[in-house]
Amino acid sequence: MRFIYIYDPLCGWCYGFTPVVLQFQQLQMDTMEFDILSGGMITGDNRHPFSTMAAYIQREHTNVEDMTGVKFGEAFLEKLLPSQEIMDSEKPSVALTVFKLYQPENAISFAHDMQVALNYDGLSLNHNDTYRKLIRKYGLPEDEFISRMQDEHLRYETQQEFQLIQNWGITGFPAAILDTGKQLYLCARGYTPLDKLQQTINNIIQESNRL
Repeated sequence: MRFIYIYDPLCGWCYGFTPVVLQFQQLQMDTMEFDILSGGMITGDNRHPFSTMAAYIQREHTNVEDMTGVKFGEAFLEKLLPSQEIMDSEKPSVALTVFKLYQPENAISFAHDMQVALNYDGLSLNHNDTYRKLIRKYGLPEDEFISRMQDEHLRYETQQEFQLIQNWGITGFPAAILDTGKQLYLCARGYTPLDKLQQTINNIIQESNRL
């Protein structure tokens, strides 16, 4: 059985949901495989400066904090958010593709590290130095990692991931799918508390066992 977490590195609600997924992974790591896929929320012609979303995010971030318990940092809200830095999902998504070549079991943890770097520390995910800082925790070779992020094949793999999620009909993030081996079930759409996620998955497993 495989739990597939579908997120985007720039999605504020995903920032709130990833700690739930990490808790669930800790509880189920012996009984379930875990994977994380990037959704490609802001790419190509959809890219724009953070400042164009500033008013919306300034209003919405408190809802995310209240419902999920995560915190957005002053460095993000007061420095990065009003800036002309471009919002672009592709580079951090490629970084996740590269990370999974080294330590797939820690991929969800690394995804959360990117979210904290962005939403709390106010670090741009467009800059290589951000990734150098993050991968030190995992003991990965910095120059090799950054070099692999420029690999066109890995960029193509990441774009295929975006396409797969689109083909599944998932247009909003976060989301999660349970692959029972027989069928794919959508088990989370939007932020979902741990107890509700567990209940939904238990119901899916019971239904799957009856089939």
